[in-house]
Amino acid sequence: MTIFQRIRKSRYHLLSTVLPVVILVAILKTIAHFLHLEVISKEITMFFPSILTGIIFILGFLLAGVVADYKESEKFPSDIAASLFTLWQEAHYLHKVNNSKTSENLKNKIREFIPLLKYDFFVLQNEKIFELLERISEDIVQFGKESVIVNITIRLKTEVSNLKKVLYRISVIKNTDFIPSVYTSIRVIAIVFLGVTCLLSIKPWWVGLIEVAIFTTIIFTILYLIKDMDDPFEYDGTDDIKSDEVSLEVLDHLQKEFERS
Repeated sequence: MTIFQRIRKSRYHLLSTVLPVVILVAILKTIAHFLHLEVISKEITMFFPSILTGIIFILGFLLAGVVADYKESEKFPSDIAASLFTLWQEAHYLHKVNNSKTSENLKNKIREFIPLLKYDFFVLQNEKIFELLERISEDIVQFGKESVIVNITIRLKTEVSNLKKVLYRISVIKNTDFIPSVYTSIRVIAIVFLGVTCLLSIKPWWVGLIEVAIFTTIIFTILYLIKDMDDPFEYDGTDDIKSDEVSLEVLDHLQKEFERS
């Protein structure tokens, strides 16, 4: 997927998520006007800049924390690819030099890693990929029994450890929300603020309608962005990756190399 395709998908996804909320709030504001429910004096608007500043500050705090995890997550596919390529190269070398049957078994297991990662680990969230790493470790032990050079065995063990470390970090990012209590609080504050705005008496009334639509767009766009970036690995098992998820293109290319070898 090119950068322009990702931007276009992100725009459509954003519209389909935020626009219904904006329309709903606008309808509520219209109903409040025609039912004469706008009972809050417009003098309260003098506090709006302070309230909005507080809301945006908390949203910025949440966004900063989520962005840090997202930027870290962008490195994981290349780290995984580097470790897998190292394992593959060492196995290929042992096959050429020692004609080791274990090296062929190891290469077959490496071919299974990326499909398991993309579907079983990301989508089904089961433990099969860790079981695969255990079987890879057993092959490395077998290399030791075949009197393979110690340095090669150490490198293989190191790459398996690196893969486990990355997978554990991905699990933490996927299953942990960034300060969920603050996220819940800001949603409550935003809903109360927009509810007050809907009941605010402003003349002409359509100015208040435009105002509440703008506030809703700003607040819920940032909330949507935070929620979407909180899990950069929210794949659905298809090749059609959402625009805001971490790209696995480098792993797809590597898998094609493995299949051709």
